[in-house]
Amino acid sequence: MVSYDKTQKILNDIFDIPLSTGTIANHVVEFAEKAEPITQEIPLRLQDAAVLHFDETSGRVDAKNHWVHTASSEEATYITVHPKRGQIGIDDNGVLSRFLGVAVHDCWQAYFTYGRCFHALCNAHLLRELEGVNENTGQGWAVWMLGFLRRVKGVVERCKRSGLEVLPLCYVGVFWSEYLRILELGLVENPLVRGVRRRSKARCLLDRFITYPNEVLRFAFDFRVPFDNNLAERDIRFVKVKQKVSGGFRSVLGAKNFGRIASIVGTSIKQKKSVYATISGITNGTVTSLFQKTLYD
Repeated sequence: MVSYDKTQKILNDIFDIPLSTGTIANHVVEFAEKAEPITQEIPLRLQDAAVLHFDETSGRVDAKNHWVHTASSEEATYITVHPKRGQIGIDDNGVLSRFLGVAVHDCWQAYFTYGRCFHALCNAHLLRELEGVNENTGQGWAVWMLGFLRRVKGVVERCKRSGLEVLPLCYVGVFWSEYLRILELGLVENPLVRGVRRRSKARCLLDRFITYPNEVLRFAFDFRVPFDNNLAERDIRFVKVKQKVSGGFRSVLGAKNFGRIASIVGTSIKQKKSVYATISGITNGTVTSLFQKTLYD
């Protein structure tokens, strides 16, 4: 998380190792090259998952805005950096374009251009937006939808704790019926005005619930799918920590290598392996995969 300058100072002050920042940078490049077989294996493993989480966040690279893209599961993390946020950047990440399972994300429209997979929306995002509509407008449909989503989440959690793998049929019709009644109220409270093209934030949010009902409620009808996208958000949050600690990246290569190393560290933790042993093993050539047992496990 710290800059090369601070790393150089730490090594010199604490360990009395007088490395130059150029040498540290060269070590990072060398490690990233040695780790390439592993960083190529991670996305292949992710594509076989039933459910994946996707997210993106901005970062400064060479004084320009870039985007950090992540594809995550409970077993692996894959992070890439690209100048574009949308489909070009997602394609550069390479996971979603070949994915056939359920993609969980925050409703960024570019994700829906990938039609080979199913989609599920992050309900934590929706709850925050519903709370905003409630605070600013007091509309009844938003209050109702807030309570509805939380109630469905509670039912699903109780079913899972009871060992059920699917939602009992007695709930399915009830939930769909209530969802549609909420949308009807929303349309009454947010009518489209003839000649006015600009929609309010409340109407835009309502339209999202109208357009993506299956994606909103997929967590209820497919127990493999979580309620939110917190996994991806946790995996990408460290990018903001990096920016607060040491600012942006000086070069595109440095940013990309940061993503590769972060992918290795994140995957190593999820595989319950020692990060230190993993990095040491990659450096000396004894670790060639994060998905098999090694002498360090």
